[in-house]
Amino acid sequence: MRARVAVGLVVLLAPAGLAAQSGVLSPAYESVVRRYAAGDRQGAVANLADWPEGRLRDEFTALRALVQASLACPGGCGAANVWQRIPIEAALMLHSDAAQEVRGEGRLPRLHESAAVEIARLMKQDPSRRTFARRWYEAMAGLAQGENRWGEALEWAERGLEDYPDSAGMHLVLGSIEETLGARLGFRAHLERAERALRSAVAADPSLVEARLRLGRVCWRLGETTEARSFLQDVLDRKPERETALLAHLFLGRLDEDAGRLDEATQAYEAALALDPSAQAARIALSHVRLRRGDTASARAEAETALGFSGYRLRQDPFWLYPWGPSVGVEERLEALRREASS
Repeated sequence: MRARVAVGLVVLLAPAGLAAQSGVLSPAYESVVRRYAAGDRQGAVANLADWPEGRLRDEFTALRALVQASLACPGGCGAANVWQRIPIEAALMLHSDAAQEVRGEGRLPRLHESAAVEIARLMKQDPSRRTFARRWYEAMAGLAQGENRWGEALEWAERGLEDYPDSAGMHLVLGSIEETLGARLGFRAHLERAERALRSAVAADPSLVEARLRLGRVCWRLGETTEARSFLQDVLDRKPERETALLAHLFLGRLDEDAGRLDEATQAYEAALALDPSAQAARIALSHVRLRRGDTASARAEAETALGFSGYRLRQDPFWLYPWGPSVGVEERLEALRREASS
C-alpha cells in the first residue's frame, strides 16, 4: 500500500496533559460539538477552524482514553455512559467541515482531517457507530475525487479499507478511482489494482451490480474480453436500473465492435438508445459502427441527431458521469451525514 502524504495522524499522537489523559473533554470542546449537533454548523465550524494544534491534541488524547475506558466496561460503567452521550457523529462532521473551510482559505487542512480520522477510528470500535464512519470514509474519497485531488482520493479509500477490510462499498470506491486513473493515465498498474478491488467488492457482496459493471469495463481494458462479456451480460441478467443497463449495453457493444461483430454491436447500441434516446455516447457509437458498415447516410443521421441534443437534455448522460465514480452525488451524501449528525 502506497505511502500516505495527505493526512498524518502523528499530529494527534504526542503526549498531552493529565486532564486529557484521564478522558475528560474540555467544556469548550463539548460545547462546540453540541453547537454543531444542535444545527449551528456554520458557527461551530468558524469557532473550531482556528483552534491550535496543541488544544486539539489534548481533546483527542481525552477521547482515546474515554473510549478505552468504555471498552473495558461494556456493561454500562460511567465511561461507557459518557461516551454514548457524546454526539461523536457531530464531532466527525464538524472536523470534516472545518477541514474544507481552511482548505478554501488556502490553509493546510491536515490538522482537522487528522482529527476526523482519529474520530472515525474511535467510532469503528463502537458497533452502533461503525456504519456512519464507513459511509464517511466513502464520502471523503468521493469529495477528493470530485475536486481532482486524485492522490488524496486514493488515500481516503485505502484508509477506509484499512478500517473496514470486508466492506464491499469501500472496495468499490477504491476500484472505481483506480479504474478512472488507469483510463486517464494509461497505466496498466492502476487497472490491475482496480480489477483486484472490484473482484473483492463482488466477493463481499455478490448483489453489488455496479462492481460487476465496472469489473466488466476494466477486464475489457486489460484485454480479458471473455470475462468482460460475462460480467456485463450478468449485469443485464440482473435487471438493473436504467442507467446501469444502458452502460452495460454500451460496453457490450464496444466488445462486439472490437471483435468485428458489427450486427451485434448495432443491436447493443440500439438497446442502449432505447433506454435513453438522448444518450450521446451510444448515438455516436451507433454512428461509427454504421459508418464501418458503409452506410454513410445513416452514420451522418445518427451524428446529427446526437448534435441535436447538445444543450438540451432531460437528464445527464450516464457515460459522462461514469468516470467520476464515488464523487457523483457526494455533496448530497455529505449533507445526509450532517443531518444525521444533527438529529
